[in-house]
Amino acid sequence: MQIIDANEVIENLGISYLQELSTFGALSPEVITDLLAHGKVERFDKGEVVEHFNQEAADFQVVLKGRVAYYKRFEDHDVLTRYFKTGEQFGFDEMIGLISRDGTDVMVEDSLILNISNAQFCHLHADHPEQFGIFMINLSRELAREIEILEDVIGRGTGWAGEAEAV
Repeated sequence: MQIIDANEVIENLGISYLQELSTFGALSPEVITDLLAHGKVERFDKGEVVEHFNQEAADFQVVLKGRVAYYKRFEDHDVLTRYFKTGEQFGFDEMIGLISRDGTDVMVEDSLILNISNAQFCHLHADHPEQFGIFMINLSRELAREIEILEDVIGRGTGWAGEAEAV
């Protein structure tokens, strides 16, 4: 893992590229620049592993470039539950839900990840309330898509095993 300067990231990727990422959709260049400048951008090599066991979720991540596999810890083993690709966020549900992290991130390819702390998230709300609203819509949309994926997995795997309720 290597920490990368925000200005270098903006120069190399370009602000228009960053605005096309689903997490940053419709955000102003000023706010995207602020997120990168006050966040922490990290470069990971393919195969690098980041473990989070019983850690407080004090931040969330945005995949600026690359792909990440997430393995959830279940009792004594890890299970691949999701891939996160360029433009997607991960960890927001844990941060906003005050849920401890319990899993492992594995870089499927060389990746560039932005970490946004809960303090930075709060400052964004105070400093740019209108843009914060747009950001929340983007994050909510991603969470809704995750729920849909989970519903599909559950539906294919087990379906509803209880009694049907009268409508």
